[in-house]
Amino acid sequence: MARTPRSQRIITGFLIISGLVAFLYMIASLSLAIIITNRPPKPVIGTPSSFGLNYRDVAFLSREDHLLLRGWLIPGILPDGRLTVERTIIQVHGVENNREQVLAIDASIVRQGIAILAFDTRGSGESAPAPSGGGYYEQRDVLGAVDFLHSGPMPYPDLGRPKAIGGWGISVGGDALIYAAAQEPAIQAIVVDSAYATMAEYIEPAFGKFDIFIPGTRYSEMMLYGLDYTNIRPVDVIARIAPRPIFLIQGAADIYILPSNMTELAAAAKSAPDAHLQTWLVPNMNHIQAYNRVRNIYIDRLLTFFDTELNTKGNSV
Repeated sequence: MARTPRSQRIITGFLIISGLVAFLYMIASLSLAIIITNRPPKPVIGTPSSFGLNYRDVAFLSREDHLLLRGWLIPGILPDGRLTVERTIIQVHGVENNREQVLAIDASIVRQGIAILAFDTRGSGESAPAPSGGGYYEQRDVLGAVDFLHSGPMPYPDLGRPKAIGGWGISVGGDALIYAAAQEPAIQAIVVDSAYATMAEYIEPAFGKFDIFIPGTRYSEMMLYGLDYTNIRPVDVIARIAPRPIFLIQGAADIYILPSNMTELAAAAKSAPDAHLQTWLVPNMNHIQAYNRVRNIYIDRLLTFFDTELNTKGNSV
């Protein structure tokens, strides 16, 4: 029996090893894509009642894909003790979090007469399971919140509907808010804390020394979820929000979403001839630390912004 030439054995072995490596790479990339886009929801434990606040549970559907979302409507409290929803802020939490994320600050805001609609985005808290879109798919959740305030069953019917709607987004929630406000004029003013300018700037550094898996993970997400993170660029749409006011907040020591992201977003926003922009680079703060570490200043700046920019005169949703 003739022996297989040595060169042929080498080629065959190389092909087998190459195929095995490619298979393992594919499995690793698919696994990373699934892990990144399907994170276990953080349970909702507290409620606004722990801060002595009046609230109602609400449920509504996301715009376009109609996922069930759950949240709270917390009315504002006027100086005479009456409740109001005339000015309502849609609050959008960050990744791996839920509507409780800034509940302590919500309490301070509603005590100044501004209502809060806080809800769990898709795949978070008590809302419907769904892959995370890193803020892109979550824009539909924000738009669903607007639709709810426009025409949904309000849990305080005697208070009517909001006359002015604002938005406040944390991290990736801020990117969802940018995308939503860029297409929904009913969102009259927004605060965005620690958002990325492009998803590539947010996700690629997280791979670190495993950046070899970036191409495979990208194509796996495209195949599984129709999501190409290289095309998710809030920086490209933020100018469309003008002339509605934008307030960008960023920690100067943020190692997850670098301060350069706010610089890019601000430059893009200011490119609109009728831009109305404020920025706050908070010294010595890492990612989304400002609302905890300089809470009183943070609350004062949010209230000043919304008191000035969220005007109910002549408006009605």
